[in-house]
Amino acid sequence: MISGVFLPQRLLPEPERLVDMGLRIGLALVFGFLVQRALFLLVGRAEKWIVRVGNGSDHALQRARTLGGIFRRLLTALVVGAVAIYALDVIGWDVRPLLGGAAVVGVALGFGAQTLLRDVIAGIFIIADDQFGVGDLIEVNGKAATVESLTVRSTRLRDFSGFLHYVPNGEMRIVINRSRGWNRLAVDVPVASDQNVDRVLEICRGVAAAMSAESAWRPRLLDAIQVWGIEAMTGQELQVRLVVRAEPGPDAHEVARELRRRLHRALVEAGMRLSLQREIGVTAVGVPEDPLRHPRAS
Repeated sequence: MISGVFLPQRLLPEPERLVDMGLRIGLALVFGFLVQRALFLLVGRAEKWIVRVGNGSDHALQRARTLGGIFRRLLTALVVGAVAIYALDVIGWDVRPLLGGAAVVGVALGFGAQTLLRDVIAGIFIIADDQFGVGDLIEVNGKAATVESLTVRSTRLRDFSGFLHYVPNGEMRIVINRSRGWNRLAVDVPVASDQNVDRVLEICRGVAAAMSAESAWRPRLLDAIQVWGIEAMTGQELQVRLVVRAEPGPDAHEVARELRRRLHRALVEAGMRLSLQREIGVTAVGVPEDPLRHPRAS
């Protein structure tokens, strides 16, 4: 009975020992925080170096932000794990079996968690190959969305409706990146097949040349708007194709919309009869139009 009364006291260390343990754990927490801050400073310098090497481009900023977020999360996990193991050692736990158990768990994961390993390996290659980064508009499995975050295991995407998608990296078989290089849109003009083709082409060339020369639209274009000619011909209509090439983002789509408006007005004023099947439409060559838009880069 007496031993039962004094049993709770025996479970706790002596007051001097308890104070020493508290001080050591507190110092470990402070030291871990300082190490984390120092490592974060190094990551910040690496981000600045990536931006400087990329000449301050939007792509360099996106890549720096993506890699910086991944390394910060990894370093935080390592520091927290090290401090936790040290704290257990201070308390009196034998951490050697714990470390050995971690190795056993790692082996078990190697045999049993093949899907997880596949996602991690795929994520490493995505980051190493710079396939896409935070802020890019990509298309996965036929759906377009903006990359909000990227880790070695999964990618978080936000679609046009605002829905958030978590996609394991190993599930991304074919990824279309709409935010790299340039975008090309094809504006197809359907005209009734009995109209004067040469006159239609002349009107389209005039509209394209005038719009390409305007100061409001010229900076948005990488090339002057091109008239490729007759793209298709059926018994009821023919299609004249014009091509717009611009940087990724809303520029190409905005130019295409204004171009359609001007073409429609010019053809109607010239007395040309448009197809009764459909109005002038816009399709994409290489990058299809999507309602999800990027904010224009400043």
